Amino acid sequence: MLALAWLVTAAVGSKVIDVGVFASYVFSRNVLIGAGHSVMLGTIALLLAVAVGLVVAMMRVSGNPILVGFAASYVYLFRGTPMLIQLIFWFNAFPIMFPQLHLVIPFTGLVLLDMPMTQVITPYAAALAGLSLAEGAYMAEIIRGGFIAVDNGQRDAARSIGMTHGMIMRKVVIPQAARIIVPATGNQYIMLLKSTSLASAIGYLELLRISTDIYAANFRVVELLAVAGFWYLVMTAFATALQTSLEKRFPHR
Repeated sequence: MLALAWLVTAAVGSKVIDVGVFASYVFSRNVLIGAGHSVMLGTIALLLAVAVGLVVAMMRVSGNPILVGFAASYVYLFRGTPMLIQLIFWFNAFPIMFPQLHLVIPFTGLVLLDMPMTQVITPYAAALAGLSLAEGAYMAEIIRGGFIAVDNGQRDAARSIGMTHGMIMRKVVIPQAARIIVPATGNQYIMLLKSTSLASAIGYLELLRISTDIYAANFRVVELLAVAGFWYLVMTAFATALQTSLEKRFPHR
């Protein structure tokens, strides 16, 4: 924090950054819209990632070799490739591979939907797919780690009183694993909010894209990047407060 304060003071003192320009844009309508888009994208992507991660984690611990192999391959693929490549794939490559979306009701010939894939895969859709699937791989490992941390003796005790595998997961494993999963999920949320900046590469109008569009027109690069950085810090503070609140509800003990 001291280093950051020194850097800001030095920048203002040397007139590298114009405080008036910064102040005129930090609460401007377009910047606030971009910040809202970033929060919305990051939040929805995390919710989808948690859902995907839960399914994949349960597949990893199912004991079924086919499900285990599929889940392990998914995790390896999406953790092993950069998020930016994945976003570009969904936005640019996927519509080339599947140029037309054609949905029909089986055995009837009734067409439900027939439209170019480029109209379906918008910058927002591509960003949401890329971020949620990539983050889903990380969440799968976090959730699996939580499952593994629950003592096997509790599972054995639950089986001894006639609980099924599903009941054991719902009533014994998941409630205890949540105490381990929640703190790590908070950290992933912070990372995901900042990773929404990658969506600027495919044209989604989030915070960084709007900031770069503005400084491309007025050449106030330092001030606009400072504005974007300010709002990412605000997002991080919001996510940290949310994480702290959830940790109090799921104490790690």
